[in-house]
Amino acid sequence: MARKRSPAANAASRAPQRRHIAAAHPQASEAKDTTMSSRSGSRWLRISVRIIALVAAATAAYMAKESSHVLGLTSLTPEPAKMQSQNVGFMAQVLQKSKGQNICKPEGIISDTCTDFNGAETLRHKVSGPLDKMIRTKFFRTLKVDLYKPCEFWRTEGSCFQRDCIVTPFDDRNIPESWQQQTVDHTNFGPFLGSFPRQRLEHSDKDFAIVNDETYGDGIWVDLIENPERFTGYAGAGANAVWMSIYQHNCFGVAPYLQDTAGGWGSQLVNVDGKSMPFVQPPRRRRELLFFLENMSEEERGVTLPTDVPLEYRVFYRIVSGLHASISTHICSDYLNSTTNQWEPNLSCFISRIGAFPDRLQNIYFNFVLLSRAIQKMEPYLAAYDYSTGIAKDDRAVKRLMPKMLRAVKRAGFIFDDKELFQEVSGSAMKAEFKDNFRNISRIMDCTGCEKCRLWGKTQTLGIATALKALFSYPDRAFRGSFTTLDFKRNEIVALMTTYFQFSYSIKGIEMFRGMYQNFVTDWRASQLD
Repeated sequence: MARKRSPAANAASRAPQRRHIAAAHPQASEAKDTTMSSRSGSRWLRISVRIIALVAAATAAYMAKESSHVLGLTSLTPEPAKMQSQNVGFMAQVLQKSKGQNICKPEGIISDTCTDFNGAETLRHKVSGPLDKMIRTKFFRTLKVDLYKPCEFWRTEGSCFQRDCIVTPFDDRNIPESWQQQTVDHTNFGPFLGSFPRQRLEHSDKDFAIVNDETYGDGIWVDLIENPERFTGYAGAGANAVWMSIYQHNCFGVAPYLQDTAGGWGSQLVNVDGKSMPFVQPPRRRRELLFFLENMSEEERGVTLPTDVPLEYRVFYRIVSGLHASISTHICSDYLNSTTNQWEPNLSCFISRIGAFPDRLQNIYFNFVLLSRAIQKMEPYLAAYDYSTGIAKDDRAVKRLMPKMLRAVKRAGFIFDDKELFQEVSGSAMKAEFKDNFRNISRIMDCTGCEKCRLWGKTQTLGIATALKALFSYPDRAFRGSFTTLDFKRNEIVALMTTYFQFSYSIKGIEMFRGMYQNFVTDWRASQLD
């Protein structure tokens, strides 16, 4: 393909041509050697001008490219047309206003599910009422977690001792005795009479995570409502090491390219090099948003989630990716404004953390659907579960709210086909590997240096693992009748419902940030008219 010449080069080349034509006019006859000299000079002039124009164009292109990377990708000059990323297009759709709607209503089927985004949001609106109230009752807000288990994989930097990193424990005297009762399992004793009990296994063959039994072992009791998942100030190499380890070593090699900071452009306080890294500011003109996101996205580098991998591996990655995005959304939704010292949503945080990884945004919805399907399957068991705490008001509330939530989830219909997974000849081996890797992620959460981050990482990992256990460790018939074959600990039920609420809250947060972006654009337009 011929190189397109710049306007400057064309103008420069035409100038000597015009001089040459004038010299050939009958009224301007000149000597032959003079004409030859003029032609030679004009040829060298054209070559010189062309070289100068090409060097200038190359220099301008290089500077534009470098400035976009060095300055946080703030250059918004449109590039030549290139294939638009589907994930980036989705991110732009979420933030941009369409058809006069004031809430986010993305369209299309959620990948690897049997429902669309509108169906997921409709379900979220139906379950949010009873779910939001239910998780505030004593049964669901109280959990025992081992927050001081050492990291098995690398030497950690130590704990974060900032105020917002610390978890406030719950007074053990306010815990029902039935939750703390020490039970003796005689099958765990050694072969000789009177020998000490063997150390209990961290998990059973059916578990997808490390399950710490609340009636046995270490841990502290925590009030989840009093220790919300929010911005803590914990960042840097330690925080990034956790996610980089999960993506690089536990996602079956299907995770896309990762940047140096797994949190996206900008971090909570410091970047991996220990220097301050402010969040990227979104564009004020709506028409520039898509190009802005394309530049910020790692997919601009031509790397995305492969499609020719087994469904099971894709599902695994979507789970991890969605969990990461949900946590980031919570951090940005409840962010400490250092100027006002107030907790408030931070739009730039959301754009920076999610915009660089747009596929994670879709995977929030995927996780919500997966959890909904597990609750559908567990519906008879959850309806019959004993949620007693001894607090009459809370016990009555759960008896009223749980059936309402379960009915809403059940009526959502066929939203995820769990029967498609682990059906190949290698299905059993693949399921075992799937379990091992997810258990590994629950162990990696012990390497988080922030107590509150570790609390929510472990709780939500256990919640998703409980859903996977229900879907893939038990047949449908196990959730009917007497439930004698089921083995779910109280903390698994609490983690499941808490995690379901967290993803519901993340989708609500997406709607909130979309409204904030519209206000951001509107306020800027108004300022230009003043």
